Amino acid sequence: MTKLTDPIIQSSLQDLSDYIALPSVSAKKQYQVETAQFLKKLLSDFGAQVQVFDDYQVPLVFAEIKPQTPSSTTILIYNHYDVQPEEPVELWNSDPFKLKVTSDKLIGRGVSDCKADLISRITALKIYRQQHGDLPCNIKFLIEGEEEVASEHLPDYLQKYHQLLAADLVIWESGSKNEHEQFSIQGGNKGVLCFELVANSAAIDLHSSFAAVVDSATWRLVAALASLRDSDGTIKVPGFYDDVVEPTKREQDLVNQAITPDLQQKWDLQLPLLKNKSVNYNLTFSPTINIEGLSSGWESNGVKTVTPKTAKAKLEFRLVPNQDPQDLFNKLTNYLQEQGFDDIKVNYLLGEAGYRWDLNHPLVDLLVDTAQKCYGSDQQVELLPSSPGTGPMYLINKYTQAPIVSCGVSYSKSGDHAPNENIRIQDYLAFIDFFDQFLDRL
Repeated sequence: MTKLTDPIIQSSLQDLSDYIALPSVSAKKQYQVETAQFLKKLLSDFGAQVQVFDDYQVPLVFAEIKPQTPSSTTILIYNHYDVQPEEPVELWNSDPFKLKVTSDKLIGRGVSDCKADLISRITALKIYRQQHGDLPCNIKFLIEGEEEVASEHLPDYLQKYHQLLAADLVIWESGSKNEHEQFSIQGGNKGVLCFELVANSAAIDLHSSFAAVVDSATWRLVAALASLRDSDGTIKVPGFYDDVVEPTKREQDLVNQAITPDLQQKWDLQLPLLKNKSVNYNLTFSPTINIEGLSSGWESNGVKTVTPKTAKAKLEFRLVPNQDPQDLFNKLTNYLQEQGFDDIKVNYLLGEAGYRWDLNHPLVDLLVDTAQKCYGSDQQVELLPSSPGTGPMYLINKYTQAPIVSCGVSYSKSGDHAPNENIRIQDYLAFIDFFDQFLDRL
């Protein structure tokens, strides 16, 4: 069992601290070049041949290291170096970009999503090489800087450099233990379509006394939003579900075997859950609609009696395999026009396709068996064909044609994207041991 005091672990924590200190927030377009250069040095020092591609606005890092004894097996480690904004800063208990080490946790922006995952994988490879004098197979790294903004330029990079990506297995960016402390291994994620609705009703905000005769942009937008969804969450856009791929028996069986999370207790939900086939089924297999934010009129303290001229809402659809973001955007636009909302402006923000598979592959069987041995038993490992989140799995699989598995160092209360993002030291060390043992069995 790896110990926190081991020199190689202490060195990894210093690397992680230096990595966290780079505030690589893609939404703000900051520290992207500097972080790519940091990774170039980190991977070069590890012995990899590193290329930093800067064909587009944000650099992409690719690295490869081969064992001295030739191997026919290649593992591609995908990761991203960009993180979410740190705001609201006042809710952090420490500097978001200074790794805080407590008796049991590592705290900082990006530590869970997903900078510690990359460092843990590299550390396991270092330990294996230290023990055996060589690596067990070919290792590749693909690290992008725009995952948190839907990997805007990744399609262009992959189309241009896809010949570098041949692999037998892709280890995805991150993963976690679930609410029941099971180590979770997942084989896919949902796609996404983000869009904006804008209503305009006047040249200026009006005195609210005119609400007796003048409608407002806010009411108009609320009516448009209400037309998109039934109370049970069913999306009302015609044709929205036409291309949904139903789960295979194997995928359905994996979901049926998973423990159902108690979301009411986990988040102290004040509203009942939406009606569904089951919580696990919907999280894994069902598309969703969500209002990310609403803005209109006076939103500061106190009262300002105005009838707003403009109202905006940002929304998202989470998509399942075979649903095309552009196709659904066109269907959404047509539906709003048919419902009489042709005055509502619909703006496409970003889109990404979904990916899912049933985890049936010899290398994945080996990884799962290793996890069950390392984490205690088959009851301590959860297998799911997809997560409810989103990432560019579809793209990576398209160009590698390799199976993808997601697993990592986080836990159910890591707080990805939230203040005080953290992981537990025990999970960090346990993953390093697990990945080292997986490498030992290749």
